[in-house]
This record gives sequence, C-alpha cells and structure tokens, in this order.
Amino acid sequence: MDKPPVFIGSSSEGLRVAEAVFAHLSHETMPKLWTHQLFLPGQYPIETLQEQLHKNAFAILVASPDDQLIKRGVQSSAMRDNLLLEFGLFTGALGRKRAFFLCPDSPAVELPSNLLGMIVATYDGARAKGKADEIASAVQVPCQRIRIVIGEQWEIIRKKREGFTARIRASEKGKAVERLHDVVIQLRDAVMIVQRDAFAAVSDEATFTKVKRVAMQKAREIADAFSEDATLIGAAVEVDRLATVTSNALADLPFPRELALGKEAAREKMIDTGLSAIGTFLGGGDPFRHVEDAAYGEANKRVSSLKERYMEWWDRHYPIIEVATANLQDKLFHAAMDLASSAYAVPQAK
Repeated sequence: MDKPPVFIGSSSEGLRVAEAVFAHLSHETMPKLWTHQLFLPGQYPIETLQEQLHKNAFAILVASPDDQLIKRGVQSSAMRDNLLLEFGLFTGALGRKRAFFLCPDSPAVELPSNLLGMIVATYDGARAKGKADEIASAVQVPCQRIRIVIGEQWEIIRKKREGFTARIRASEKGKAVERLHDVVIQLRDAVMIVQRDAFAAVSDEATFTKVKRVAMQKAREIADAFSEDATLIGAAVEVDRLATVTSNALADLPFPRELALGKEAAREKMIDTGLSAIGTFLGGGDPFRHVEDAAYGEANKRVSSLKERYMEWWDRHYPIIEVATANLQDKLFHAAMDLASSAYAVPQAK
C-alpha cells in the first residue's frame, strides 16, 4: 500500500527538530520537509503552501520558542507567525485530525486563545537544544504518537478511496471508461496482426490487399462495438478519430514487392547469376563463392529498399496515430476524474 504524504514545516530556528521528525517518519510515511526544494525562486510562499495542501494528506508544524511575546504585561515564548498561518491552512484543507502541532514542553510556547484546549504533541525542549542524537531522542515519543494517529487516519482515507473506486466501477460510466481502455489495445493489435498476415502473402498482391481490407473493416468494427460507451462519456469523436487514422494507416501499408519475384523474373535472375558464375570460373575464380555473394548482395539490396519504404510509411502515420491515441486517453482520464469527483461528493453530503 502507498505511504501517506506528510508535510513538515518549521521556522529556520526549529529546522534541526524538524529534520529529526523527518527521520523518525521516513520509514512509514513519505515526509516532505519545507527546505526540500519546495519554496523556489519566483514563487510566492503562499502559492507553494497552497500547492502542498493538495499534495499532502497530513501536516506537522514544529513550533519552537523563537520570539518573546508580551501580552497584557506578561512575557512568554512564542512561535513564528508564519507557522500559525500554515497550521490554519492545513487544518482548513485537511481537517483538524490530520494537522499536528509539535511543541516543546519547556519553555511553553504561546498559543492563540482559539487553540487552547487542543491536544498537541510535545517534545523535550531541553534535550532539543543538544546534539543530533539528543534531538532525535527528544522527538521520538511524540513522533511515535503522531505515527499512530496518521496510521489510523490513513486507513480511514484508504477505505474511503476504496468505496469511491467501487462506486465508480459499479456505475455505467465507470464501466464504459474501463472498456474503452481496450480500444487502444485492440486497434494497436490490428496494425500488428495485419503486418504479420500480409507478409505471409508476399507472393500475391491481391491476397495482400484482401488482408488489409479485412483489417480495415476490423478497425471500424472495433469502434462501432464501443460506440455506446464512447457516447456515454462524451468520447465518440476521439474513438472515431483513432479508428479512422488506424484504418488509413492500414490502407497505406505498402506491398513488399521487393520480396516477391515472379517466376519469369526469378528465371531471368538465375540465368544472369549462372552466366556470371561461368565467367568467374573461366577466369580462374570460385564460381560458388560468386553465386553466394550475388545472392547475398541481391537480398541485402531488396531488404534495405523494403525497410526504407516501411520506415517512410511508419513516419507518415505514427505521429497521427499517437496524437489520436493521446487524445482518447486524455478524454478517458478526465472522464475518470469527473466520476471520482462526483463519487467523492456523495459521502461529503452525508
């Protein structure tokens, strides 16, 4: 099963603690530390944070006593304001059960009155000022507690996803999307099979043409067989286009005349080769070697010519087929996303 993605934020002063949290969570989750190439030049921090809201299922904000706050004449330690902003963003997007504050036990940091009474994970503030191994020990227990909550919540998320997937697949549109994925495979196979069957008829151009005609008909039958599914999810144009360009490619498949010698042409070729071999023998050469060289040279020339023609055919049609395939796959992807959105809306309404 995939691991839950977790965003870890902190101030610059609290980075060493955040790095220790990252190390503790790396085995069971996919943590992302805010310093790991997330905030790049040319972007506003708030834009990066909004992007991370969609990429992560959990967030841990490491509070550290970086500032001193005087409120109503009382001085206390406080975290950086940006951490409060980040906590608010992630709590609003993910829910309060999936966003965590990790605070030192001493000195206690000042929390807004709206957050008083909220259960936070606390680490050993005194040990967190020591070396790397001390910091790791300071956050070990709270990280274990956070991992337990993440595991419980991730299981809930996983079961919801399974429910969404089941509803999608059970729907008529979901079944249509699944079936239409086979269109690409079947049309691709039609191109491959016709080349195989056509080459079996290299000595008969009429048979070769008939094989191509059957394959073109098969391409159209494939599209027609999925027409209802395509119409249901709005992909009729894309399916028809892919079938058309596939059929066009099949119609343009060149006859391998280089491999097909008629009886008379073969007879003339044999006479020419034989006369040349006799001349080689009379001149003191090896007539058998001459025949082998002649045959190899002729075969190599014919195969090279055929390869060049087939490469030209493929270069003409492959880009068109590739675009049509990509357009259909893109349509299926968006149809699946629309279904997922509608399925997700069902449990939310309850």
